This record gives sequence, structure tokens and C-alpha cells, in this order.
Amino acid sequence: MSDIYQKIWEGDRHQFSVSPRNKAGEWENANADILLDEQVKSSGNRHLDLATRPLFYKVNEERFQLPTYRCFIGLLDNYVVNARDSEEMSEEEEEEINQFLDAILDTEPMAIALNYIRDDLKTQLSLGEFRASLFRLWFQLYTNYYGGKSTNHASGFEHVFVGEGKYNNRFGGEENAGKISGYHSWIKFYLDEKSQRVNFLGYKYDLEGEQGPNNPNVVTLQMEWLHRDIYGDPIATLFKKKGCFFVGPSPEGEMAMGTVMFYESLMGRLRSDRRRTTINNATYDLILFRNTNPNGSRGDFIRSFFPIFIGSEMPSPGSKPPQEDRTQIIPISNNTALKNDGEIAIVATLPNPAGSDEGREWVELKNVTEAPIDLAGWEIRDRLGRPDPLDGIIEPQQVIRFTVTRSSPRSMQLTNKPGTISVWDRQSNQVAAVKYSKPKSGQVIAFE
Repeated sequence: MSDIYQKIWEGDRHQFSVSPRNKAGEWENANADILLDEQVKSSGNRHLDLATRPLFYKVNEERFQLPTYRCFIGLLDNYVVNARDSEEMSEEEEEEINQFLDAILDTEPMAIALNYIRDDLKTQLSLGEFRASLFRLWFQLYTNYYGGKSTNHASGFEHVFVGEGKYNNRFGGEENAGKISGYHSWIKFYLDEKSQRVNFLGYKYDLEGEQGPNNPNVVTLQMEWLHRDIYGDPIATLFKKKGCFFVGPSPEGEMAMGTVMFYESLMGRLRSDRRRTTINNATYDLILFRNTNPNGSRGDFIRSFFPIFIGSEMPSPGSKPPQEDRTQIIPISNNTALKNDGEIAIVATLPNPAGSDEGREWVELKNVTEAPIDLAGWEIRDRLGRPDPLDGIIEPQQVIRFTVTRSSPRSMQLTNKPGTISVWDRQSNQVAAVKYSKPKSGQVIAFE
């Protein structure tokens, strides 16, 4: 059976078709609903805009007259930009929400989501209970207690589809540089870009080669969002160093995926708030954050939902060769360690074995404490966050070598370029993280 997220994607009859440019600069499908112009890689500097054209070259706005799009767009002006300002839900706004829910409940993505929640997750919901759950998860206002700070009047819909700004009201004017939180909607971005409220600064994929721009159904980017008052005067210019959103799915398609992930989170089916999935031969980590309660536990509302594009590569053929022995040890100074002073330390790695990489890459971990540590539920990850599970007991002061399995394109793969290795415990806390420079063939890197 295909994955639930692929099923929702295939069942999204209101989805927009998307075309990128080819290497010659021509549209692969000039008749697509969306012509997406990702242009160049961002500079990383908010004051240097290398993308001279808009991200959305063309969008077939006639399709915005479909009921779910029309109702969705009607909700986008119901929220204040600054996360520090209070929010209220008026009777008129609640009616707009109800109209939107009525529109999306009668669509195939929502039917697929409800059937999966009922049949696979064994959660018995009537259609009415499902509708009430959608209202609560996405629209009910709550207080989020994250990192010792509270954000009042938060809602999943606002954070995910509208975006929130973080800036100081005491300093007005365009020079008030704040940050963007959330904002994972292609529809909102297109409408803001058309009205010159956002500026596309270029794409920002942490991938090798040009895989990012070749997948038109996702964008990872840097952006600015110009917030103005009711008189049109600039209040703040908000910046997002790295944002991401799907391109093309309907509102009901994206909300169906996010709702399914919420229920999977409740059932304990997510690892580190993420779900690895493949949609149309592209691999993603779908991220779902629930709100945080005052005691630090996860709550019953959606805080954020967005995709991370991993790539479209296929697994390498052939069996795994035997593990390679240590051939050369080159110490790396401590200034390369991002965090390597916890109970588990990363002591060495072979990221570029001589010959084939399959089954011959490895990482060595050491228990630096005086007590055994059970690694069940722990993970080791590469620079893209692709995981490999850890297991077993590591005794006090013991060093264990773990082979990188490369079991699928979605699992950990050490790069032959500069890379990062991190270790995460079963509570999704980062225990250790190191980085390394471009390794030579057969070079073992030791972290002192």
C-alpha cells in the first residue's frame, strides 16, 4: 500500500500543476497552473537580494475561485502580524472559519485522512467529531509555553498558513528588523509577493547539486516580509533565514496531511516530531510540532507543520562490503565540535572509505560516564537530519563502532564533503554534534 501522504497527494483534485524552468531557462510545461522561478541560491545576507525576479512568475488565479481556495484566502486577514499583540476571534471570523471547514470536509483529501485516522490509527471519530477536532487543532487560540517563554493567542492556522512576526513595537519604521515565525503557505506567499509585501531572496537547499530547484513541488528559501500599518507606512521588515513550503497542494490537501501527522504524533508514530515520507519519488521529512504545556509536555494543538526536502536520489545497488579497518587517523581540533561534552561523545568517523561507501562508513561513540547507557530509541544523524537508529548497551568508558547502514535514501549517509554528525537521545535531545572538513579517501577523523 502506498504511504498515506502519497494517497492524500494523489487524491488532491484541486491541486495546482507546477512547472520549473529547465537548464535552458525555458518552462518545462508552459501551460502549468504555476510557473515557478527559483532563479539563484540566496546569498545568506538579508541585505543582498540575488533573485531579481519574483518566485511566482505566473499563477492561474481563476482556480482561486474554487470554494476551498476562496474560503481559505478569506481567512488570511484575520490575524495580527506581531506575535506579541493580542488576538481575538470575532463572530464574523468564526463564521468564516465554519464556511472553510464546511468546504474542505466535502473533499477527497479530508475523506482519506479521516479513514486513515479511523482505520489505521484506531481512533473512532464521527464526521462531526472530526470537524470539531479540525476547529480545535487549527483555529482555537491557545498559549504556547516554549523555551521558558509564553506566546499568547496562538493558533495553528495562523502560524502555519499566515505567519507570525517577532519584532519590538517600540521601534517603528522599515529599519525595525524582526524575524518571521512559521509562514509555510505557497498561496499566502504568492498573494503577498503580488502585493509587494514579501521579497524572495533566493533558494536555500542544504543538498548536493541542483536537486532543489528541479523539484517544483517544494521551495526552501530566504525571504523578507514587509509589515505595514493601515496607512501603508512600513512598521518592520521581517526576515526568515530559511523557510520552506509545498507548492501546488490545495488548502484541504495540506490540512489533511497536517491533521494526519497530529494524530500520528498522539499515537507515538513520529520520531523527533518528524515523519519520513516519499511523495512522487521525492523524499521529505514532514515536521509536526504540537504546542508546549507549562510543564514542558506536548499539548493538544498544532503549533507548526512544514516539509523538509531531503532529495530524490535512489539507493545504490549491490550488497554491503565488509567493514573497513582504520587506515589513517587525523585528529581534528576541538574548535570543530559543536557539542561533544555530554554523556555520549563522538570520538571518530570514517566518512570516505577507500572504494565503495556502502556498509563501510562508520562512527565511533564513547560512554564517558561511569554507568551503562541504553541506546534503544537513540539516533545518529547526518547534516541533513537523516537518521540511523542506535541500539544496545554501551558500558562505562566503552567505545563502540556503529556502521552507517545507508538502508535507504532517507537514512543517514556521510558526505565526502564537509559534514556534520549528531547523536540524539530517545527524548529527541541532542547529546553530541561534531563537524568535519572534506575527508580524503580512507581518512579516519578523530574528534579530540
